[in-house]
Amino acid sequence: MLAPIKRTTLYILLLIIVGTVIATALPFELAYSPIKESIYTNETAQYTFNITNAATTSDRIQIYTISSYWDVSPTLITVDANSTASFTLEVSALSDAFYGPQLVPLTIKSLQAGTVQNENLYVYVKSSNETRRTYSPNIASEVHLTNEIDPRNVFPIEIYLRNRNPLNITQLDIAIDSELFHKSYTTTLGPLEEKTNQVIFEINPLQRPGTYSVNIHIMVGNQTINDVSKDVYIKEYSDISIEETLTKTLFTTTERFVLINKGNYDVTKQVKTRSNFFQRIFTSSSDKYFTLNEDGVSYIAWNVPLKPEQKVQIVATTNYSILFIIAVIIIVCIILYYLFRSPVLIYKRAKITTETDQGVSELKVKLHIKNRSGRIIRNIKIIDRYPKIVDIEDESVLGSLKPTKMVSADKKHSVLMWNLELLEPYEERLVSYRLKSKLNIVGNVHLPSAKIRFQTKAGERTQLSNGVKLLHRSHHAITETDE
Repeated sequence: MLAPIKRTTLYILLLIIVGTVIATALPFELAYSPIKESIYTNETAQYTFNITNAATTSDRIQIYTISSYWDVSPTLITVDANSTASFTLEVSALSDAFYGPQLVPLTIKSLQAGTVQNENLYVYVKSSNETRRTYSPNIASEVHLTNEIDPRNVFPIEIYLRNRNPLNITQLDIAIDSELFHKSYTTTLGPLEEKTNQVIFEINPLQRPGTYSVNIHIMVGNQTINDVSKDVYIKEYSDISIEETLTKTLFTTTERFVLINKGNYDVTKQVKTRSNFFQRIFTSSSDKYFTLNEDGVSYIAWNVPLKPEQKVQIVATTNYSILFIIAVIIIVCIILYYLFRSPVLIYKRAKITTETDQGVSELKVKLHIKNRSGRIIRNIKIIDRYPKIVDIEDESVLGSLKPTKMVSADKKHSVLMWNLELLEPYEERLVSYRLKSKLNIVGNVHLPSAKIRFQTKAGERTQLSNGVKLLHRSHHAITETDE
C-alpha cells in the first residue's frame, strides 16, 4: 500500500512536474492536461491526452501503470502517420485504503519503435470521511458483429463489458433481439472487472436475403446501461441440385430431371437435353419446352422457376412405339391383302373398229382373265353385259372360247356367259367378241364391267372388272372403275 505522502513534500514535487509534459526525444510527442484530478475512491480521474506521430508510418501506443493500486483506460491507441490522436485517459483507484495527494506511475510505449516514456499523474483522493458516496453502475460496453451473414454458418456476437468502479454487479441482464433470433441471459461483473461474452446464433439457412436489425439491451435492475442497434445483411446464395435419370426401353427413352433449390432466394434454372427435329416429333414433356440451337446442336430446354427448398420434376419422353404400330399395321394389311385378295383377275378392254362421221357402228371387246395364285381355280363362270342397241356378231362366237349362254338381262342390257372348268396356276385366258350397232351410235359408248365367279376352299367368290367408256372418233378406250 502506498503510504500517504505529506502535503508539503508533494507541493515540492508539483513544482517539478508541470501540468503539461512534452517528450521530445521520442518517436512521438506527448501532451496532457487534467480534466478531473480530485476524486473519491469510487470515482474516476480524467485527463486529456494528445499524442503526435511525426513518423511516416502509423504507430500503436501502449499505455499502462505498474502500480497494482491503479487502473487506466484505454490501454492501446493507434496513431496514424503524421497525425495527432486525442483521447481521454481515465484513472481509477483499485483500493479505498488511502487518500490525499497521490502519484500514479504511467508508462507510454511505442510498439513500433519500442521506446518508452514514463510519466507520473497527480491525483488527489478525497477522504471517505468527507462524504461517503454510494456507487452507481458505470459500465463501458462495446458490441462487435459482422455486417454480412451467410445463413449457412453460425453467427457470433461479442459483447465487451468493463466495470468502471468498485461496485460489485451481481446481476447484469443482457437481451439480444432480432427478427432472426432472440436470446436473454444474466451475467455478473465484479469491481473494475472487464470481460467479453461471445454469443453464438444459428440462423435458418433458408432465411430470405435482406437487411435486419439486431438490438442489444444491457440493464442492471431497472436501469438501462446501454442500448445498441446494428444492421446486418443476410447474403443470398444459390445452391441448385439437379438429378438426371435416363431410362431406355425398346421403343421409349425417358429423361427425368429433378431440381431442388437449396438456396435462400427465388431462382430460375435452365435444363436442356439434346433432341433433333425427328426426335421432337415423338417427344412429349410434363412441362412445355422450347428449342435451342448451340454450336449447331439442337436441344429442347425448360426454364424452371424454383422457390427456396422447392422440388420440381421435369419428364421428357421420346416414344417411337407409334412407328412400330404403323409398321405392324402396314405389315398386317399386306398379309391380309395377300390372304384375302382375289386369286383371279379380270380386265375389260374395248375399241371402236368401225365408225363414220355419223357415229360408231362396230366394237371389239376383250376380256383378259388371269389366275395370279399358285393354286388351280375351278368352276369358273364369266359374265359380261352389253347394250341392247348393239348385236353380237356371229363371227365373234367362232373363236376358241364360245359363250355358253346369251340371255336378256334387263331392258337395257343383254348378257353373255362363258364357263371354264379350271385355270392352272398363273394361267391367263383371253375372251373376245364383236358388237355391231343396228344404227350409228352418236356420242360416247359405255360398256358395263364384266364379272367372274369361281370356287375356292372358302366358297364361291366374285370379282368384277373395270367398266369401259368409248369416245366417238377415237381408237382409244377410257377405262373406268366398277359401276
